[in-house]
Parts: sequence; C-alpha cells; structure tokens
Amino acid sequence: MIDLFRAFATKDDFFYDGAFIAKVKYQRFQSKSDKETYKNEIIKSNRRLSVINCSGYVNNEVVETLTVYLMMNATVKEATQLESIKDVGTLWRNFSKKEIADFSHLTGDTNSIHLTENPVVQGLFILKELCDTSQTNEIEVKYVHPVYSGNPVYIKYEGNLIKGFSNGILCFKATLL
Repeated sequence: MIDLFRAFATKDDFFYDGAFIAKVKYQRFQSKSDKETYKNEIIKSNRRLSVINCSGYVNNEVVETLTVYLMMNATVKEATQLESIKDVGTLWRNFSKKEIADFSHLTGDTNSIHLTENPVVQGLFILKELCDTSQTNEIEVKYVHPVYSGNPVYIKYEGNLIKGFSNGILCFKATLL
C-alpha cells in the first residue's frame, strides 16, 4: 500500500501542492508482492478537480488500485458556525506532527499543507489507518473537513459506514465495500 501511495505522490508530471483529497477509493485484489510495478493515469484534470488512478501490477495483472479525487487550488477553511456533534463515537487515533512528517517523507508527499506548524493529516494516511483498523481490502473515503495534528479522532460505525470526527466536526465518511 505504501509503495502504491509513493507511486501516486511522486508522479513526475503532476503538481498538486495545496490540493486537497476530496475522495479516495482503494482496492486490493491479491496479496502484496515485491514484484509490483505501478502506473498512474490522469482520468480528469482541470483547474478545480483532478482524478488520478494509480494501479499496481504483477505480471500485467492489476493487484491493487487507488483512485484519488483532488480538489485543486483549494484553501483550508477554518470551521465556523458548524454544529458541534456531542456523540462522536470511540477514540480512534491522534496523529502527531512527527507521524505526519514521517508519512510525508515515506510516501514522497511534499504537499506543504502537511509540513506546517499545524499540519493537515494526509488523506492517504487516514486511508491506511482505516484499512488497518477495519482489516478491509476495499474502501472508499470521502473527506469532509481536515484533520489536524494533535487533535483526537473519534470513529463511529454505522453498518458498513465509518464516520470520523475531530473537535466535534465530521471529518470523513468511509464506506467498506
């Protein structure tokens, strides 16, 4: 999974500094192999939205795929006048600034929003942790609001839907496929 993330983040001809992941879908069809090769394909790209598909192959057969919907030229909006949600579920994670920086360096994701004094947690880091927590190989995550370092994240299960909250605000919805 990390190698797939690295292949996505380090694509030579794609610049996404300041972009935000709006949605991501991950699927693993076979066990991890050391012989995976990766291919990126830009499905759509304009001023506002880019859709990129990154697939891992073994012997010309797709073994995992990552589809990322990026909001381009977006700015972080602070939460204002959002209704605080009291029942936020079970404490799940608290992402430290160091973990976020380490993940950036591990995957090659040098987007400046992850390397500030108050960094935004990478959408792919959240995805990875959700896959580990739920033990799933197929998941789709929609990101609603940024998760920042040092802020506890709570999750609430509703059937095959996992909702993630931080500071009483809905931050993501993950559907187990």
